Amino acid sequence: MAARSLAAFLNDPESRRVVRRAQSHARIERGNVREAERQCRRTPSPEVLLVDLDGEQNPMPHVAGLLEVCRPETVILATGSENNVSLANELYRGGVFLYLPKPLDINGLSRGIEETDALLAEGSERPRIQGSRLFSVVGDGMGTTTVTVLLARQAEEMGRYVVCMDLDAEFGSLALAMDTQPNRGLSQALQRTDDSSVDHLLTPVTPRIHLVAQPVDQVTRDEKRYDALPTMVESFAAQAHVILVCGISLELVTMLQPYTTNHLIVFEPTPSGVSIAARWLRLLQNAPSALIVNQTRPLPDLISREQMADAFGGREPDLALPYIRPMARAMALGEPESALPRRTGDAVKRFLMPLVGAGAAAEEA
Repeated sequence: MAARSLAAFLNDPESRRVVRRAQSHARIERGNVREAERQCRRTPSPEVLLVDLDGEQNPMPHVAGLLEVCRPETVILATGSENNVSLANELYRGGVFLYLPKPLDINGLSRGIEETDALLAEGSERPRIQGSRLFSVVGDGMGTTTVTVLLARQAEEMGRYVVCMDLDAEFGSLALAMDTQPNRGLSQALQRTDDSSVDHLLTPVTPRIHLVAQPVDQVTRDEKRYDALPTMVESFAAQAHVILVCGISLELVTMLQPYTTNHLIVFEPTPSGVSIAARWLRLLQNAPSALIVNQTRPLPDLISREQMADAFGGREPDLALPYIRPMARAMALGEPESALPRRTGDAVKRFLMPLVGAGAAAEEA
């Protein structure tokens, strides 16, 4: 198939270099969506048009103007430094096919071009608007932190923006596992009753992962009030595709029930671990859930597959993580994903695809 005509209007040289490496035939111009709009008024638009939104306080009027002057068959992709779901959804509603947050990378851009080719070749529908998904990671301290970090890293690889919340204000270890010191503690975050300063509550771990947790060196005996928790979650839903909550009590699970997409029950393959996981299933009373068996220690086979299935009413675990010898060291360095064998990493991604929302399977295909 002949290469499709592609033009890119990009402000920064790094994005231009990425496009040049990924699409050698592309016409690459300096500028942003405003310059693209001007040029497409004078000359016919290409089949695929990538525009930079940076430099515009409100890019939406220029996106609308660009759609007016482009040919109907032109597919518009957008990129920019703003990295929240609200902007992406607004762009999708406005007619943009795909939003690729900066920094652009070759793999992400190539996946975007593949989706575009599928649209042009098969008349595929535009991806559905991506809403935020909240996952409560529950258990009894049996690998919940490890699983939370692994899921965050894998969701990041899939192009998702992630907020991780550790609601254990006394002994939470998520900040340690991510090798990140929170700018603000959980206590300060919970004092906010509106979303006016939500960005200041988030500590960046990577460009796509942010953290809310109690600083590990901050000790407080004050009684924690969680009244503001639902407001916090609603605020973070505008910043991320995926919200992962760990260090969570039954009381907080109940409080977040209206917002939770899925409860991820993490347990060790031991009689005690299976018993606690089965108890969580009963307490959740048929709420959406997934069973993740995590062999955090080199244990012998203490419970058979048949016994496990019997405890769960015939249900099989949705994801199994084997014992990985270098995981403890990788966790200490804040890089648990580096210890995952490829096969296990692929299994985690397959598990996440249907959970994180529309488009994930297409992006990974």
